[in-house]
Amino acid sequence: MEVFWITLSFGFLLAYGFGYLYVSSKLSTVAETESERSRNGLTPNRRVLRVSRIGMQRILGTVWFLDGLFQLKPQMFTPSFLKQVVLPTSAGQPHWLASIVKWGAGIEMSHIVVWNTLFALIQLLIGLALIFNFRVKFFIIASLIWSVFVWIFGEGAGQILTGQSSLINGAPGAALIYGLLGIAVFPKQEADAGEWRGFGIRFAQVSLAIVLFTGFALQFQHLYLTPTGLSQAVSVTWLAKAIGTGGIPLSILLALIELALGTMLLVKFKLRFTVWVSIALFFVYWWMGQSFGQFTQPLATDFNTGLLMILLAISSNPELASWYTEKTVQYSAI
Repeated sequence: MEVFWITLSFGFLLAYGFGYLYVSSKLSTVAETESERSRNGLTPNRRVLRVSRIGMQRILGTVWFLDGLFQLKPQMFTPSFLKQVVLPTSAGQPHWLASIVKWGAGIEMSHIVVWNTLFALIQLLIGLALIFNFRVKFFIIASLIWSVFVWIFGEGAGQILTGQSSLINGAPGAALIYGLLGIAVFPKQEADAGEWRGFGIRFAQVSLAIVLFTGFALQFQHLYLTPTGLSQAVSVTWLAKAIGTGGIPLSILLALIELALGTMLLVKFKLRFTVWVSIALFFVYWWMGQSFGQFTQPLATDFNTGLLMILLAISSNPELASWYTEKTVQYSAI
């Protein structure tokens, strides 16, 4: 299975490389002026691969809805959910944050069935509202409040203060990225199904850049500057063995890639290229460090951050590709 996924990952990167070169070559051929095209009897016909704002809203809603379904797994209604998922996020945290996580878990422990049912219903309602474009502004605001609640009480602020987290294994926390995506797709009008807001796209770019800069800093934590630090963050057994004690140069390389991508997003340099490379990087992280969220496991609550980071990258430049086709203009003499 691991061989399949690594092959798929490299296949994705290879396909992207050839695809990008193809699109670039197509765009480079559009050097003729309109008058030259007219003399040749040709007119440009621009084609675009683009994700609409409401399309991204519905994708986000679908992920929210699936998370709600994950919350309805039988094991979620037992103390195991708190003991094996929530409480471990307090380990290695500053005392004040660990106390908050433990306090919240203590409240939930006595009525776990009631609380878990409520958690599931909240996520299901948010998902359905975004999918069917119902009271979108209200439910996005509700999702922001819920995201902050989950990020602190359920994820321990993404465990970014533990000295062990990185973008590879799920920092800065899925709940935080849900919130960022919600702001990015916030509509101008309540029932607006049209274009992206300029603010939404720019917010996604800056947010993703900050996340990448955070990832850059996290790669220089002491753990990742030890020979086996990176291999400990990798969930794919054979890949962790392959990295072995050679983790330091790889950690530094990944940090520099994250720094470069964040800078390019911030200054809007070659956005389309930057977004595609970011998508590829986050897909690899989602696979190698997060095992695709292990969402089939009894106590998995979401897809982890990899998928959400891919969606945030797409929101940073929704026009993923464009190319030109030419059609002949037939003139008739009068």
